[in-house]
Amino acid sequence: MRRLAILLTLSSSVFAASGTAPKDISQAGIQSAFRILQKEYIRSSDLTFDVLNRAALSGLLQRLDFGAELVPRTAEAKSGALTGVQAELLTPQTGYLRPREYTPQETKEMEKHLTDFAAKKVAHLILDLRSPAPPGDFNDAADMLSLFVPKGEVLFKMQQMGQTAAEVETNSREPVWTQQIFVLVDNETNNLGETIAAVLRLRKQALLIGSPTRGGAVRYETVPVDAEWSLRFARAEVLLTDDSSVFKKGLQPDLAVSMPTSLKRQVYHATDAKDVKSSITDKPRPRFNEAALVANQNPELDSYLKRSAGKPLPEDSPPPSDLVLQRAVDLITTRGLFQAAKIDWNRKAPASREPPARRAIPLKK
Repeated sequence: MRRLAILLTLSSSVFAASGTAPKDISQAGIQSAFRILQKEYIRSSDLTFDVLNRAALSGLLQRLDFGAELVPRTAEAKSGALTGVQAELLTPQTGYLRPREYTPQETKEMEKHLTDFAAKKVAHLILDLRSPAPPGDFNDAADMLSLFVPKGEVLFKMQQMGQTAAEVETNSREPVWTQQIFVLVDNETNNLGETIAAVLRLRKQALLIGSPTRGGAVRYETVPVDAEWSLRFARAEVLLTDDSSVFKKGLQPDLAVSMPTSLKRQVYHATDAKDVKSSITDKPRPRFNEAALVANQNPELDSYLKRSAGKPLPEDSPPPSDLVLQRAVDLITTRGLFQAAKIDWNRKAPASREPPARRAIPLKK
């Protein structure tokens, strides 16, 4: 009976998750429904304690969403994907950084690249936080934020369950980068990336570009439940300096740019082997021009012959383009053009030096 009571206590989560029961049904009503099903259901023998327990746990996890999940114990370690920070100068004035796993080693790499960008007087930084990394350690998030936030400033707070006082993370070092930052985010941004983006935007140090994040800025704890599975659940919540939270809310980008997740992963896979700039620039189709004439060539004729023979052309399957990164670079370019233009909106147009036009004299009838 004690086992059944525990099961019936969890049963409310099943109903709430599936949406098949009224929200105002009482706990006694839920327990009665379970007892009736166990006795009177046409196949009540199928409703074993194992089946009902699994259904209750499944409904509870569905209700908690990414607040708790069962993960294979073999997946508790890092993903095994390519690690390290991807760094590149997209233009002489725009640097690009993408941490892949948010590890202490990547923090050191970021510091090195940011120092190099600063020495080259790079004016803009695009920080790509869209990598689908597993949940990480918030000490690494604090170390990465310390590269951008002034010394002595509060980075964020950690509110532990059951504790009234929050743990305060403060920057204890001088920042490396103090210029403009454009942060790329999406629904695969992990808990550390989401925290970094939220802190930088709250401090008015960054603009967010991309799609909404899922709201998973929490510290996870992983506990083994059997030989094959572990339970990963949210144990502490990130609070910003104004005591606001993004858990279950997410971050809305300042410039919304939608991009399919599958396409983004194709771009990452392609740019891992070559430069990032190739994902935001289109290779023009060869044309017949003066250079081709001097070389006694006609690229357009060659393309026509291949097309006539049914052969594929390079432009038939262009490489995947990073739409979010393209819009970020476009925004930086447009912003630079407007800032460089010295427009005096109050200035009047200079008087014309041309003599006034003579009016036609009507003919007399």
